[in-house]
Amino acid sequence: MKKIILMTIACLLIFSTQAFAHTGLESSNPAQGSTVMETLNDITLTYATKIEETSSFKLVNAANESMAIANLAVNDNVMTGTVDENLDNGAYKIVWKIVGIDGHPIEGQVDFVLNAPIVEEVVENTATETVEEPEVTEEEPVVEETTTTDVKEDKNSNTGIIIGIVVVLAAAIWFMTRRKNK
Repeated sequence: MKKIILMTIACLLIFSTQAFAHTGLESSNPAQGSTVMETLNDITLTYATKIEETSSFKLVNAANESMAIANLAVNDNVMTGTVDENLDNGAYKIVWKIVGIDGHPIEGQVDFVLNAPIVEEVVENTATETVEEPEVTEEEPVVEETTTTDVKEDKNSNTGIIIGIVVVLAAAIWFMTRRKNK
């Protein structure tokens, strides 16, 4: 009887680690809910555990149009990419899809606002031979916060724990009924 209980506890310990193996977004640059006050060139997403090479992300503007991303790379738990074009100011989201080390696909998004200074082009006036200086608008800087995003994990992430609890309860009931019968 003790062997059955020990085996049940061992199974719980073995299978419970699978339920906790899901990864999530640990931090991002730009951060969730931040306002970016400079030209955006690079995007970095850092996850809690290693992610698979097949993981990816895309940058989407407020009109739901995808922006070109170059040099998308995955290195252990970090995914990076370079923005291919100059972005207009406005709301954006990074829509990411990863495959965690446990093989489960997970997806999420990071919302941010781009409010970079606008540099006007130099205008030459041939009549007066003067050159206007580029005008840079300045606004109060906003401090970026590094936060995690909500992760849409698959609904079966706690299946191992639930099965383990049911097995332990069944073993305890069986043990108690055998004891009463003696």
